[in-house]
Amino acid sequence: MKVLKQILLFILFIIIDLALWVIIGLIILNYENFYDESKGEYWSLTSMTVIEKIAYFSYYIWIILNIALIIYFAYRLIKKYVLKS
Repeated sequence: MKVLKQILLFILFIIIDLALWVIIGLIILNYENFYDESKGEYWSLTSMTVIEKIAYFSYYIWIILNIALIIYFAYRLIKKYVLKS
């Protein structure tokens, strides 16, 4: 039962992670589609709205968070299965 709960939580985490990637991606895509040269240089923060700035920074924060979580889960798996023997 404990293993099934962990698997379901892992699947839920993956679904939430992918959903956030899609939302951030759609916001960034909206910026690219409706970019206005009169607001500033392309990909400069001055040419972005507040939501686009949040998506821009969230994209990089989310990448760092995903890498950290992958390293953490790999460490736990190695500790549990490799170092145990």
